[in-house]
Amino acid sequence: MGEQAIGVDELVSRGWIRLESYLDPASRASLAKPAGLPWRPLAPRVGAITQSGWFAQVPIEEVTGPVRAFGSMIHGLIGQSVEAHMPAFNEVTWQRYLPGNDHIDPHRDQAFYSGPIVIVTLAGCAQFVILASRNPPVISANWVTGDGDVVILRGAGLGGSESRCPLHSVGPPATERLTVSFRHNEKGPGGWAER
Repeated sequence: MGEQAIGVDELVSRGWIRLESYLDPASRASLAKPAGLPWRPLAPRVGAITQSGWFAQVPIEEVTGPVRAFGSMIHGLIGQSVEAHMPAFNEVTWQRYLPGNDHIDPHRDQAFYSGPIVIVTLAGCAQFVILASRNPPVISANWVTGDGDVVILRGAGLGGSESRCPLHSVGPPATERLTVSFRHNEKGPGGWAER
């Protein structure tokens, strides 16, 4: 698990950065969902947004050493280049997407997710799209995110009080896709399925 510095100018200005193949297989394995933590289905619709897949979530205080250590390390690397205070991660979420229909429509993570939002692909690949607008859809960037990729999104307040998470979507994977995400939830850990 490398600890190379992360340049965050683009994270603050455009809203996202991608660290391609950032984690090796052993590092990814250390971030796997705890075996006793059950998967729960995503709500099929949140407002106008449709989604399909599974999630499991815990407060960061309840996770194993390597998961908490990675969250602390990546938060620190981002914080080296951000002048403003960044709240510590307090929520860890694993997600599982199966081939076929599992996806999430263009959306922004809710404004109660502040600071950086870190998404690690543990296994599998899928189309990750950043959009400038939903209707009509205007694509700013898109790529196939794969094993070991880390995508960092600008959460609320990062780089300015009006900053928000960029509009983004994830398409159906070709094979099972597993991710783990780190966020700071201003409302406290939990309630993720209602976002």
